[in-house]
Amino acid sequence: MNKRNCPVCDCSEAVVIMRFTPESFSEINPAYHLEEFKIEEFKNIIRGKEEFLTYSKCRNCGMVYSEYIWDDDTLRKAYVDSIDHAQNKDGILLIHKRLSLARIWMNILRTLKLLGKEKLEDLKIIDYGCGWGDFLDTVQGYGVNAVGYDLDSDKTELATERGQRIVGDIGELKSFGPVDVVVMLSVLEHLQEVKDSLKLVKELLKKGGLFVFSVMDYRSIYIKRNVNRLKNNLPALTRNLNPVFHVNIYDYRAVLRTIKNNNFDFVSTDNVLSLTDFYKMRNSMLPVRFFNWVEWLSTKVIVWAELGMAAYVVNKE
Repeated sequence: MNKRNCPVCDCSEAVVIMRFTPESFSEINPAYHLEEFKIEEFKNIIRGKEEFLTYSKCRNCGMVYSEYIWDDDTLRKAYVDSIDHAQNKDGILLIHKRLSLARIWMNILRTLKLLGKEKLEDLKIIDYGCGWGDFLDTVQGYGVNAVGYDLDSDKTELATERGQRIVGDIGELKSFGPVDVVVMLSVLEHLQEVKDSLKLVKELLKKGGLFVFSVMDYRSIYIKRNVNRLKNNLPALTRNLNPVFHVNIYDYRAVLRTIKNNNFDFVSTDNVLSLTDFYKMRNSMLPVRFFNWVEWLSTKVIVWAELGMAAYVVNKE
């Protein structure tokens, strides 16, 4: 296991701000619970490595990240053997998930129009880390030529069965480019080598092409410090804080630095799914002013770990 520098500014100095135990992995992700023998196997692998189960904060730029790069076998146990894919797959059926993807697609179209594109004439899109292919489902249609890339064959098999074009080879992905749009939804937080992946994005994009990515919001990490008190009432607050799976935890400043350091032009950011949207779906009888108050509160006090933000940036090269 190797120690890495800050993925944003490359500083080597950081201070630990949060520690986890092997048991945390079954507590914070419900997709583990249906396969007890698998999660026990994974916990045995990481047991004794508690010093690596941490989040640190960069002393230079404030980025929150896991300082340690896990070996391939541990990551395979984490992503393939430990997760119950049947339960994980059910997530793509959730209406609020479909709404968040539709919102991102709508914002992509608005941004393309802002950049001068009037028609969807052979619009080429790459969904990098496409998973089950649910975003590809959202964008498919006349005038759109979309391809997905993912290494998890259990997930991409479902997308292929629905007629989506999926590739698992970088060379084949490059042959599809250059493209108009590259999308990375909930991918950057998983990448141990962020700069290499963003370099690839720039190779795939046309000059002036659009790069869209979504990440979790760092503000949610503060809630973890009080999670024992809140867990029974707000279990979703701890769900995505996991230093093996999610090795990079961004905030707005880290997003802006990532954009600048990799020579992209900033266009806009947006909540993937705002708290107002979230509560409206569950409490449609409540007055509008209540939702406005909830939205204001979310910016001042809490951000749900799974809501995060999306950024829309342009390739300058």
